Amino acid sequence: MHRNVRALSRGLALIGELNASGPSNVVQLARRTGLNRTTCYRLLDTLRADGYVTFDETNALFGLTAQVRTLSEGVSSRDLSSQAALPAMFGLLDKVSWPSDFGVFELGSVLIRESTHPFSPLSIHRSMVGRRRSLVRSAMGRAILAASQPSLRREMLETMASLVEEDAPLAGDRRFIESIVSQTRNDGYASSVGGSEAGISAIALPIQVGGPVLGSLNLIFFSSSMTPEVAAGRYLPDMKQAVKDIERRWSAANKARGKVA
Repeated sequence: MHRNVRALSRGLALIGELNASGPSNVVQLARRTGLNRTTCYRLLDTLRADGYVTFDETNALFGLTAQVRTLSEGVSSRDLSSQAALPAMFGLLDKVSWPSDFGVFELGSVLIRESTHPFSPLSIHRSMVGRRRSLVRSAMGRAILAASQPSLRREMLETMASLVEEDAPLAGDRRFIESIVSQTRNDGYASSVGGSEAGISAIALPIQVGGPVLGSLNLIFFSSSMTPEVAAGRYLPDMKQAVKDIERRWSAANKARGKVA
């Protein structure tokens, strides 16, 4: 039997903590892992040099790169989109405080891939990743629908009709679909009031980087606190900036992935 390599265990502990908690600064990582700051910095610098950790100088946050996922099942475009979304979402949280979700269309509904609910002081939910939202009743779904080409929109609705029983009747309601698409385009953002949960409202924007819509970003708030119109007036500029940041990061990560391939 050989002695354990403590440095390896500590490095894996940092990767595990970043995986569980998302982008974090060195003070947070030291507290959660029980390591001192000097050790954290040394390990993070090593992981960064090896391509497993990234550092965002804007907000001093360390995060995992897509290379970590290649250790298990490789990396996909959706993995890259999640990696691109998180730093921008934390930046939005710093400005707004209300939580946000990043979701993609999958199997007839919107799958939440990333979320800042666990970190928001205004959230009543601690776990949102992996949950699904309606393509036609949620702000995230409506943002994706309105930004998609008509042919893709029809395919999405057909998939929804076959896989999501509670939403199937709405898929064939042409007037309803046209109304939400028209309203979303006229407003410049998608909105919902109680569409996914009673007492909860949301506004959302699509994320587009050429080709089909990548996904959407929402902002969640209590219906009793404000209307979607008020929320848009206050927070839409910050949301638009976050979307631009996601699109920029995704394009850069996808380009780097292409060079590696």
